Amino acid sequence: MSADALTCDVLVVGGGVTGVAAALAARRSGADTILLENKPFVGGNATTGLCLHAFKTKLGKQVVFGIGQEIVSDLIDRGGAVGHIPYGEHYHSVTPVDGDLFRILVTEKLAEAGVIVIYGVNAVGVDSSNGRISRVHVAMKNRVRPIDANVVVDSSGDGDVAATAGAEFRMGHEKTGKMQPVSMLLRCFGTDNEKVARALADSPIARATRADHPEPFPVYFRGSLSKWNDQVLREKLVPNRDQMVFFNSVWPNQLNVNTAAVFGIDGTDPIALSRASVQLIHQTARIGEFFKRNVDGFQGIHYVPSAFAGVRETRNIKGHYQIVRDDVLSGRKFDDSIGEACFPVDIHDPDTGQASFVEIGGDGSFGIPLRCLVPVGFSNLLVAGRCISVDSVAHASTRNMGACMVTGEGAGVTAGIAAARDIDVPSISVSEVQTEIRSRGGYIDLESSEEAGQ
Repeated sequence: MSADALTCDVLVVGGGVTGVAAALAARRSGADTILLENKPFVGGNATTGLCLHAFKTKLGKQVVFGIGQEIVSDLIDRGGAVGHIPYGEHYHSVTPVDGDLFRILVTEKLAEAGVIVIYGVNAVGVDSSNGRISRVHVAMKNRVRPIDANVVVDSSGDGDVAATAGAEFRMGHEKTGKMQPVSMLLRCFGTDNEKVARALADSPIARATRADHPEPFPVYFRGSLSKWNDQVLREKLVPNRDQMVFFNSVWPNQLNVNTAAVFGIDGTDPIALSRASVQLIHQTARIGEFFKRNVDGFQGIHYVPSAFAGVRETRNIKGHYQIVRDDVLSGRKFDDSIGEACFPVDIHDPDTGQASFVEIGGDGSFGIPLRCLVPVGFSNLLVAGRCISVDSVAHASTRNMGACMVTGEGAGVTAGIAAARDIDVPSISVSEVQTEIRSRGGYIDLESSEEAGQ
């Protein structure tokens, strides 16, 4: 061990919603936990104001609980969320949040739990032997510093640590290799949400109230720019006729707008992603100006592009099981599940950016086996979030933040047990992990699993 090496029981790499859940879960198990994040804040896409899709199935049954529900409940108390609001189209309900209040809350939770968070850093190397990671090398200001950990959780989104360590992975669609486009949210302040919804909505309008605003107001709806097709195509604001636009908020006078997209970007390539970020900032700013000029309810607003580009799809690490299309479309349950995913298959076309949705089969949720979080050939490594072992169809559901918090918490609980017992991850009793997750308020459906019925 080098003199300047940091040490911990559990190292979590990536501080988006997945990493926050993983680090909290590991620390609450008693593990000394370090969380690494390359941005100057934690919370990932939730800090941009994206909805925390999804907590409830198409039938209205809530299946995402645990740390995810804890965060939403605490945000409601602070005015940063309005709960799980019925929507009624391709998903049952939506869970909008205020991005800034989300960031504040999870920062406080990590500090209160005793997680050591190191910002502005990247994992750039791994020492491993015989499937065991002994050290992760981290680029910090002025130098690369080693961190020694008993267990590593890769919640980087891109599976950076696992890939660097030599784990097998796939990228993009199985036949074409194409990946869903990268996007950037536009945050608009000073809107009249009711007027915007009347002008643009072509879907159900989810409405909610707040303690400080008892009259229901729009918090989620989908719109279309069809009325301005010729203009937006001529000005090259968006790539398609009838461009879909998704709006959400927890305030009556603010809106988050999701429609910008850049195609053909490999999110693991920092140069390509940087180029896309420039294009997305330009896109969102022009869209903001277009709304101000043309759409009732946007007059006099000011707007801010999100701080970073959102990446939907890169690597998926090969685990001991891969969730596949048929598992999702049948709503399959597993006897080693650590939680449920219930957001429909949500694919933004790699060539056009237009979104399409396919419902989950069965009762509207499918199980996430612990095996999907354990990379083949490794004894002390877990993956969580966007990079778990799934095919491209299943990925279009598990990449969403509700499922990411489920896999983050499952990985954190598992890592905490492995560190406390000083045992390899594949040797851990699945029932022990499940019992611990349930004791913390998590939901696992084992009664309807195929394996349980055999």
